[in-house]
Amino acid sequence: MCDGAAVPFFHRLRPRAWLAAAWAATALLAAPARADDALPARLVCHDDLFVPYFMQNQGRIEGLNVDVLREAAARLGIAIEFRAMPWRRLESELARPQGTVDCAFAMSRTPAREQYLEFGKVPLQPTEYALFVRQAAQPAHALPAVGRLDDLAGKVIGVRAGFRLPEAIAAGAAQGRWSIAEVPTDAANFQKLALQRIDAVLADGIVGQYTVRQLKLGGIARVAPSSPSMRFDTYIVFRKSAASPALAAAFDRVFRQMRQDGTFARITSAYLGAPLLEP
Repeated sequence: MCDGAAVPFFHRLRPRAWLAAAWAATALLAAPARADDALPARLVCHDDLFVPYFMQNQGRIEGLNVDVLREAAARLGIAIEFRAMPWRRLESELARPQGTVDCAFAMSRTPAREQYLEFGKVPLQPTEYALFVRQAAQPAHALPAVGRLDDLAGKVIGVRAGFRLPEAIAAGAAQGRWSIAEVPTDAANFQKLALQRIDAVLADGIVGQYTVRQLKLGGIARVAPSSPSMRFDTYIVFRKSAASPALAAAFDRVFRQMRQDGTFARITSAYLGAPLLEP
């Protein structure tokens, strides 16, 4: 006669209990591995169209930041979905207490935003602002060399609507040293620059270079006037809640892993051919 301890667990159960245990075991095996049970199973994140970070291609959302976040979410066991929303509406929805957006990217950290958004410690991307100017065939028609911001005195600088201006640029505009012209897209800005309707474009340096290449615009150069605060780190953000600190910390952890194992560099190279600035 066998010792009860030697009898397999399932054989010692009554038929109905055995079936329940079998179903429970099957469910555990079928369930996707979760990195942290405190994290949501599904996450919907929003951004505005912003090449090459967030783009729509025949109804599918893709882009550099999209690929980074898909990989990060997969490592955390989270099913992630992306939706496009105009930037100003997105900011408004995030700021409203009853807003419909719980996750967005890529946002720079400000004291005002930190009141209602959960920021992590590891940026999604570093963002460096750059000025782009024409290099005309005839020197008389070219903008003088821009070595400092004062060289833009009296000029018109094109920016994307909703773009967070560096302090030095915003202060100069407020003082009337130069004018700011807003348009909805970066492509429209660079087309206006090529047509000599504006004198310079202020843009994310990577976005500017990508846009110029995609539009096949010649005679446009990136310049780097010496100025403080021309760089901001940008983050994935979450509406503040009881669960948001754990969610931000989880993405921080995975972003560090992805930088260490080369995933960030591999995804960046697929879009740009060279890694971005590292924070």
